Amino acid sequence: MLVLHSVSLAALLAVLIYVVCFICRYRIIPQSLSVTAEYNGRYIWWQIMICTVMGWLGYWIPTVYDFNTYGYWPILASVGAAGLALAGYYSYSPDEESKHDMMIHKIGSFSGAVLVCLFYVACLHWWAVLFILAICALLGLIVPGCRYDAHYTRGYSISNSIVFWEEIGIIGIIGFDIVNRFISCF
Repeated sequence: MLVLHSVSLAALLAVLIYVVCFICRYRIIPQSLSVTAEYNGRYIWWQIMICTVMGWLGYWIPTVYDFNTYGYWPILASVGAAGLALAGYYSYSPDEESKHDMMIHKIGSFSGAVLVCLFYVACLHWWAVLFILAICALLGLIVPGCRYDAHYTRGYSISNSIVFWEEIGIIGIIGFDIVNRFISCF
């Protein structure tokens, strides 16, 4: 189990390093994590990182949470992680955004996030999950989010960053779970 939780911790660190490097490099808060793929040289790295991490979580969740105790919830969380990986792969391309790819991206993102959140609401402390997501939504309304857009004079358009902060909230919830399970190995 120590190896399993160590790999999970490494996956969590990969996401955090990606986000911190992006924010330090561009000095902006993006509208969402997938929007980071639009910036120069990030598209392939984004796809590799998100598909690998979410693919690992799709394995980790049903391995750590047994079906006798949690029923079918771990399967739903695995499907959610697969939806998020699919959404990351069909992310915003710097070359072109087809309606088909955007539809896959949006459906995968929304359904994946909902299923992962439902898993944590059903299987852990539901009030903590909802509180974290509410705080993240409030942050998203307050902090402006940017998206790269060559048509604007400054190179990006500004909107809210609700999706970004909600994604950070979900990463935080999953990360807290990963860290607790890693510590419990000792």
